[in-house]
Amino acid sequence: MDASDAQPTPGSLFRDALARVAARTERNQPPPPPPIVTKAPNAAAFLKVAAPMLLPRADSEFMTLELAAAAAARCPTGGDYFVVRSGADAVLGALRPPIGDGTLRLCGDGNDGVAMQAALLLAECLAEAEANVKQVSGPASLAEAFSRQLAFRRRWKAPEKTGGLRIFSRRRPAEDAPRPELVTGESRSAATVVEWLDACEVEAGIDAEQRTPGRVALERFGGVYVKRVDGELACICGVVGQATSPGGRRIGLVYTPPSLRKAGYATELVKGVTSVLLDDRTGPGFAVIVVPAGAPDGLWTRAGYAHAGDTATYRLDPAPRALPTNAVDDDSETVQ
Repeated sequence: MDASDAQPTPGSLFRDALARVAARTERNQPPPPPPIVTKAPNAAAFLKVAAPMLLPRADSEFMTLELAAAAAARCPTGGDYFVVRSGADAVLGALRPPIGDGTLRLCGDGNDGVAMQAALLLAECLAEAEANVKQVSGPASLAEAFSRQLAFRRRWKAPEKTGGLRIFSRRRPAEDAPRPELVTGESRSAATVVEWLDACEVEAGIDAEQRTPGRVALERFGGVYVKRVDGELACICGVVGQATSPGGRRIGLVYTPPSLRKAGYATELVKGVTSVLLDDRTGPGFAVIVVPAGAPDGLWTRAGYAHAGDTATYRLDPAPRALPTNAVDDDSETVQ
């Protein structure tokens, strides 16, 4: 039987329909304009231009919005702020404000091909300008692509991944969560809360010189929410007081002493704290929790949070890239 006489199968019909849709899409939708790198004079100008790209993804871009908002409030001048556009649309941002540790932070949709192209272009531009970039962070795929391209163009060693974060978000309060108690520096339980804040940083493995004393942390949080059992403290939870981004707030710490764990106290407290943040209609539209990559996520998912995104941090080493020494064998022959 001739192949042209074969009856169409469901699979072949689907492939034919998909091919027609793809061909029609290609004809009706021209390729996006090539990306162009621009530079904003300060954090406020950066936010104005980048907001249409960032706000629809405010949960996953929370760390960038938090940093940019803090820089706009505290540093009206100085810093590096880049926006890459495709036509009229911003598709990638990068900022290195005067505050912080000098890390260049990228923002954009890591699943979007135009954003990936923009990250490579920005890396090319900064490599040509011989910009002093020692560390890069941002959405995992964009940070990796940018770092590798910059290192390749500068003939540096391959970038080293030094860490990353996972971001979890929740937009609705928990209906059954009791309102938690807030302990401040003047409360009768303040001394115990301070001890637990110190213990949390020790358990997290934070270097001694980088730890925040519990008393200072309590003041920065503006008070810590607590869960009590039979009148005694069972769990604490802090909300980052001054670090806010458009539309959201961040839970900065949750700690339960080892002897009181696996009883559901942390889950109940996180639900209650989240409801406090989201019940206020004049307040944020979502709450986020940021944890190191690889940390267990059971607590957050049990508390109703959903995974919103991942970030990665890369360190760039300006040492020359090593070239292979055995690329050509001495006994090889030249072919004309």
